[in-house]
Amino acid sequence: MTQSLGVRGRFWDGREFRSGWLHWREGRVAESGFGEPPGEFRGQLQDLGDCRLVPGLVDTLVHGFAGVDAGEEPDLEALQHFSFELARSGVTTALAGFYPTPLTRLRRVVPVWNRFRETVDRGFRGCRIPGWHMEGPFIHPEMRGALPFQAITPPSRQAAEALVQACGGWLRLSTFAPELEGMEEAAAVLFQHQVVPSIGHSKAGFDHCRRLAAGGPVAQTHLGNRILPLAAREPGPQGFAMAGGTQWVGVIPDGVHVRTETLKLWSDHPVLGPRLMYQSDALSHAGLPAQKFLAGGQWLHRDGAVARDADGGLGGGLDSLWTSLSWRLSEGSLSWSQVLQGACFTPGNLVGDCGTLEVGMPADFLAVEDDLSLAGVWLGGRPVPRAGGPARA
Repeated sequence: MTQSLGVRGRFWDGREFRSGWLHWREGRVAESGFGEPPGEFRGQLQDLGDCRLVPGLVDTLVHGFAGVDAGEEPDLEALQHFSFELARSGVTTALAGFYPTPLTRLRRVVPVWNRFRETVDRGFRGCRIPGWHMEGPFIHPEMRGALPFQAITPPSRQAAEALVQACGGWLRLSTFAPELEGMEEAAAVLFQHQVVPSIGHSKAGFDHCRRLAAGGPVAQTHLGNRILPLAAREPGPQGFAMAGGTQWVGVIPDGVHVRTETLKLWSDHPVLGPRLMYQSDALSHAGLPAQKFLAGGQWLHRDGAVARDADGGLGGGLDSLWTSLSWRLSEGSLSWSQVLQGACFTPGNLVGDCGTLEVGMPADFLAVEDDLSLAGVWLGGRPVPRAGGPARA
């Protein structure tokens, strides 16, 4: 007999949350609606009361979580732990973040990631990880920030081909400095292999960004960090994003990487706002109380929601994506409409097969209490355990 279940709660109708219902078959949304459900479904629906039921979060830059560094050769058990803890935090789909990484190491980790994918296909329940987002290797060395220097590579067709091949089909986003010589040849290879160049760690001006985007759709990585600022005579990547030149624009909503007033200005912008996608930029010890830890080959220390290096430079995030977003909701710098757009719809459009609760999509969703705490997380219509280890079918 085919499994068929569902829930009742409050769903977003485009303007507000209203009472409604969701029904799924074989892990995908089959029917949904507002008001009372049809009689044949009522006995199959779990009543979640006044909880807001929203699509699972989609995070397009997660270097690590719960003690696991996604790019530092984790074994299968570590990847499962990483995936499971991300799901418990509310992220149901993610792109694993990599630093600029030697090709030899990439070739070593691909088989482990392939085994991880096989366990997901066999029923392992954790955050879906359909690919990688590498911050590099074609970035400006002077704008690398906390990224390791050793594997930063000048762009060329040959280097891009070698990168794509070494990643074994996992590369989905590559942070890219479009002002570098050889950019057009390298970008052409990325576009050919359906890898999206993402402007970041760069000294690019507006015209550099425009030349890159002439080859295909582009993204931006953590807007406002490690790029040139908007200026009267050089709007740079930020101006390019505000002009609508970038299809997907990553931004870290932790209140430190981008001041909350700036985040609100960007989110309210009629062109830029709908293109924002919120990224945690989470590091290996996000979600843990550790005060000092090694990431990307250097020691970092905790400073509230972020990690900093010995010189005080920002190294990445230490809060889960939902923790950051719930703070922005509670203080009023983001609305529910903006959170759903930037944490679900827009990144879901980039990654594919996630980010909405439309018919045919995976039944991945969160139940959010009035105090913005998570009452539960569902993957494919099945609840993620709130305690204990990873769940298997």
